[in-house]
Amino acid sequence: MNLADFPRPANGSRRGVHWSPTVFHPSGSSLDWWINELLEMDIRWVKLLDNGAGSSKHVCQRLLSHDIIPIVRLYRAQPNPGHLSDRDKETVSELVALGIRYFECNNEPNVGMEWQDGEWQSGGRPDVVMQHWLDDAEAILGLGGLPAFPALAQTALHSEMSSIRWYLNAFQWLDENAHSAALNLFNNGAWIAVHDAVLNHCYQDDDGVWHFEYPYDPICQADQPGKTIMDDDNSLIGHRVPVRLLQEHFGLQVPVISTEGGVFAPRGGWQQWDTRYPGYNYNGHAERTVAMFEWLRANAEDNFFAMCPWLVANERMGSVDPAWTQAAWYRLDTELPVIAALKAMGPEPAPPPPLPLEEVLHNAAWSRRGLAYNPDAAFVKHARQQSLGSPLTPEFDVSWQRRTYRVQGFTGAIVYAEVGDWANIKSLGW
Repeated sequence: MNLADFPRPANGSRRGVHWSPTVFHPSGSSLDWWINELLEMDIRWVKLLDNGAGSSKHVCQRLLSHDIIPIVRLYRAQPNPGHLSDRDKETVSELVALGIRYFECNNEPNVGMEWQDGEWQSGGRPDVVMQHWLDDAEAILGLGGLPAFPALAQTALHSEMSSIRWYLNAFQWLDENAHSAALNLFNNGAWIAVHDAVLNHCYQDDDGVWHFEYPYDPICQADQPGKTIMDDDNSLIGHRVPVRLLQEHFGLQVPVISTEGGVFAPRGGWQQWDTRYPGYNYNGHAERTVAMFEWLRANAEDNFFAMCPWLVANERMGSVDPAWTQAAWYRLDTELPVIAALKAMGPEPAPPPPLPLEEVLHNAAWSRRGLAYNPDAAFVKHARQQSLGSPLTPEFDVSWQRRTYRVQGFTGAIVYAEVGDWANIKSLGW
């Protein structure tokens, strides 16, 4: 599949959220209210959980009706080692029939809490996870869904739970033991789920420019010259680790969606994980989340489809686990400033219309000659009208008798005009 074949919202927005940490969801007027909140923030991607028996069906239908794309995680407590059940697969089929395409079948296998009792081993056993993932991903693909390569908890080079080493070992195992099967999956709809956690690895410089490119930003490079994403993926661009490895082992590019992560709400109202970078409070969380989405719009790769920060709501959506209370944007007694800040951003601007095929081909052909293509350039129009062939040189200036002439060589003639006198273009034979 090409990137253009994967579903995306009409306005191309990368703005998403992680819904709640429970498999059960609002309905009726409550769901109406939540969807209206999403639309006011121009949220166009929602990651949510399904209990494997269709608990997400209704909310997914409602989201799709508002051009919001659901990403469904088939939730299994401690999913490793293991496979999707037959009922999970039936649910995939039922959801696909409703128009849902994106599915996650595993979660953070590099950490012990995602393993059954007694099964965890240091390193996360990527060989075991990949064997099971191949089977589950093939099943999802066969049912019409698009399966995610498992998202990891970003842990850099942690001695036991390293996300970077896990990725290295997983892609190496796939290359050596299941190259054809993995290639088929990635060619036909598998995508990469990640949990790009910014932490406080971002800042605004003296010119007002926000930096989210850790570890390549000036602060990190001044302190640790040469540090790369392969040393620390605790970053908004942590997804570049699996993206690079997929390219190295399989020569492919597929969609990437951060289904958790983002700028975390500060526990207790203030956090500063890395003392080299500014800490932040709730207002700083709002400011950074807005800046993050703006930075992604300007800088993200074409295959980075969406960022779904953790977490919209906990108790307010029915979750009873207090572990996630302080992560939630909407709380029982208050709402964090990030909500108003996102609403104030307004909608994402619509993407520009695609160029006609002829212009894309012209641009590509000129680029192969090392020339910049401008379809509105006067010389280009003149050369076409006079059938003067293809360009041989870029435009350049020549001075003669205190006048400056703009010149460009084409295969059929040398085209020139006095600078500013573009209505009087002339041709000169070679």
